[in-house]
Amino acid sequence: MSSAFPVPPPTASIATNWYKVAAVEELADGELKRVPVAGKVLVLVRVGDRYGALDNRCPHMGGPLAEGSLENGRLVCPWHGREYDPLNGNCDGYAESVRAYPVEVRADGVYAAL
Repeated sequence: MSSAFPVPPPTASIATNWYKVAAVEELADGELKRVPVAGKVLVLVRVGDRYGALDNRCPHMGGPLAEGSLENGRLVCPWHGREYDPLNGNCDGYAESVRAYPVEVRADGVYAAL
């Protein structure tokens, strides 16, 4: 007996590689760092004891987010003031978000997964 619903094909797994992007205490709270890694450029942001790793390009107009600032808990693009959550890249009120990458703090440094 055949099913009326087709079975979807298995999804291909995507390999994830972890890259050391900073020493644990390299960034002060509220500090941003431009990080070239694996052919990409990220902005690493420290918020308290948490870190965010986002694409360095603002999806609005391509502004370099590492040249922006952290204001009231938001990452602010230096070109047009678009604001993003520095840990997950979400932009309130807009469909455009910045791609965020998983981050782990390990004994020997801060790592981002790409």
